[in-house]
Amino acid sequence: MVILHTENFMGKFAIKDARVEIKTTSEAKDLLTKAAVIDGLDLSSFMISSSMERARMILRDHTSIALSIEGQEKLANILQSEHKPSEAMKKLRSLPRLKVRE
Repeated sequence: MVILHTENFMGKFAIKDARVEIKTTSEAKDLLTKAAVIDGLDLSSFMISSSMERARMILRDHTSIALSIEGQEKLANILQSEHKPSEAMKKLRSLPRLKVRE
């Protein structure tokens, strides 16, 4: 299986020039603090690393295509073959272009 994706990583030693503030319950803060201590991190580092990991997973899932060998072969064959546009495609291409906002 091949996975195609685009991903942008934040460097380990990136300059921290933005601030995030959140409100939560005492119980949630206590839980997060305990987990951070067990993981050997301060609360902020724990929350950022956990959030970044989840964000990367979500973005990967929305920017990736996973194909089996059979799927790869089908895709390659489709891309290499020459197809004439269908009537629906001809109709779509004849529509006026949308105006771009400036």
